[in-house]
Amino acid sequence: MVLGRLGGHFYPNPPRQAAGRHPRPKARRARTIGNPPLGAAGSEILPAPRVLQNNLATSNARPNHMFLPRKPRVWLYSAHLEEFDMRRPARLRRCVRCGAMLLLLAGCSDGTFDFGRKPADPPSPPAPRPITQDPILADTIAAQALMTSATGLRVRGFGLVEGLGTNGSGDCPPTIREYLVEFMSKEYSPTGPGSHKHNFSPDKLIDSPDTAVVEVTAVIPAGAPRGTIVDLQVQAIPGTSTRSLEGGLLLPCELRIFDASASGKGMLAGRVMARANGPIFVNPFAGASESRTGTSDPRRGFVLGGGRSIAEREVQLQLVEPSYAMARRIQDRINARFGAVPRTADATSKGFVTLHTPAVYMRRPERFLQLVTHVYLPDGDAYRDRALLNLSQRLAEPDARYDDISLAFEAIGKTAIPSLQRLYTHESEPVSFYATRAGLRLGDAVALGVMSEIALAPQHPQRLPAVRELAACNFPQAGIKLAPLLESDDQELRIAAYEALVELRHPAVHTTPFRSLLDQNQVNVVLDVVQSSGRPLIYVRRSRVPRIAVFGDATPVATPVFYSHPDDEVTLVSEEGATDLTVFARGRKSRQLSEKLRVSPRVVDLISAMADVPLKNEAGHTRGLGLPYARVVQVLKTLTDDGSIPARLLLEQPTLVELLGPTPEVDRPEAGERREAEAGADRPDKPTSRPTEAAARRE
Repeated sequence: MVLGRLGGHFYPNPPRQAAGRHPRPKARRARTIGNPPLGAAGSEILPAPRVLQNNLATSNARPNHMFLPRKPRVWLYSAHLEEFDMRRPARLRRCVRCGAMLLLLAGCSDGTFDFGRKPADPPSPPAPRPITQDPILADTIAAQALMTSATGLRVRGFGLVEGLGTNGSGDCPPTIREYLVEFMSKEYSPTGPGSHKHNFSPDKLIDSPDTAVVEVTAVIPAGAPRGTIVDLQVQAIPGTSTRSLEGGLLLPCELRIFDASASGKGMLAGRVMARANGPIFVNPFAGASESRTGTSDPRRGFVLGGGRSIAEREVQLQLVEPSYAMARRIQDRINARFGAVPRTADATSKGFVTLHTPAVYMRRPERFLQLVTHVYLPDGDAYRDRALLNLSQRLAEPDARYDDISLAFEAIGKTAIPSLQRLYTHESEPVSFYATRAGLRLGDAVALGVMSEIALAPQHPQRLPAVRELAACNFPQAGIKLAPLLESDDQELRIAAYEALVELRHPAVHTTPFRSLLDQNQVNVVLDVVQSSGRPLIYVRRSRVPRIAVFGDATPVATPVFYSHPDDEVTLVSEEGATDLTVFARGRKSRQLSEKLRVSPRVVDLISAMADVPLKNEAGHTRGLGLPYARVVQVLKTLTDDGSIPARLLLEQPTLVELLGPTPEVDRPEAGERREAEAGADRPDKPTSRPTEAAARRE
């Protein structure tokens, strides 16, 4: 027999088995005894099977020690042993196994070994705290986010006005002159938009007394999509000798985001947001209030509808507690309500959701911005039913907040129509109107009839808002309901009905546009003849479109009549009993008298003769004088004041922007972003990129 060692333990190396012998039986483990010599007293010898004894008896092999351990630990082996005793290492292994099992049992919550069970989901983050305790706005977007950039964006540019005769000047600051020369050289180059102008010299044009350098400002509404039309304010550069902008034409220019505190070339920096051009309207009336505010200053004018935005005016929702999960939830709810193709909402970061005005609200982006904050975040039929019941109860309460409740109904969508229909006939007039308003905006045909009844009810307090709602609805038959209001004695209601019929393109209003003398691509005057048998009325617009509405096509001009402008620019004369009027004008540049026009003594024909361009008709007669919009309005105002025209002239009231000027923005957006970056990590992230799916899940 041979003893060997492997891994610190001796093991037997039995002799080779002779051919034809029985195989060696499986040995059993033997016990260890200290370190006594082989065969010493105290060692326990186990009897071996007979086969093993016979094999050992016939074998002449001798023990062959491969090496000796440093501290010999002898394992007994004899012919009677079947195996070695390895009790100590086995005990250690058993203890390790038992300890591991105990630890495993301690980690099990219920003491079972359900290894197929899925691990428990991590606890969900606490719900963000609402920023308002208003019960009407609870669970809405308004409770989790604030709307930023929700005010109009003021833009500015510098341009040139031509067609002023001798009322302009060549004065121009050097920085602005350099900019205008560079811009107009590109604009009127052979490949530019104004390439139709030949022999063009920017410097000569600026130096001409027929032109004036002006500052142009506008306000782009929040949420306005690309292509939005805006009014312009035009003012001569302070310190120049320009006397008047009346009758001038603003040449194309660019409007930019600007820094009011900048000077020099900094005044010309900023992102281009709109392009502007068109005929200038100078207020011909010098009322007391308008004199104080400067709206009757001849060096200051307006271009009605002369600006067009070239970039979308985005609005963002800022989460009070930034969260990817909440940002995506807001995004998904808005897209589910207003459409996801193209995206209405886009969660650009965990702190901001960018809004894009849907196509159906492009003409009224402010309505979309009001509506989006009233969208409920929870979804599901059960929650919607509870919300509708709650809104119905609150709308019927005394001193209810009708506008917010109506917007909340509308934000739910068409599924709210059955609940609204039960409120259309409510005994309370405000409840009936605001419920009908929500239903009409959602496209309920039943609401159309109810709203028409409100508009026609003589004593209803919401008559005027009802007319405006009918004007904004998508039902063509709304015009049939509004046409009787053109005969009303209430002038404000009458004008509202007219504007609604214009929006609805109703045949009761016949429209004729007249082109500008200085630019045939621009509109000088839009004449609306309104079919009405009521009291004669002339309505003049001073925003969006240069529009004159004449109620009653047969409104006369009494004879005899005589009118002459102080500058001798237009003269109107007629003898007593004459069947026509004689009208002629003096050219602003040439100072030559025009051909005398003979027109019938009707207001409609007189306006057409003054506003139309001086071109020959088929009979070879001149059609018009090409007078600017302000001059036509001035003539009508004078004739109505002295009774030559037996009608009342109403001028559209000036807006707050017109009276007070655009609201100044203290800082440019870039400056605001720098301050937010310096505020620290507790501020919501600025929009960078859309949160990934993994980031949203981690949140």
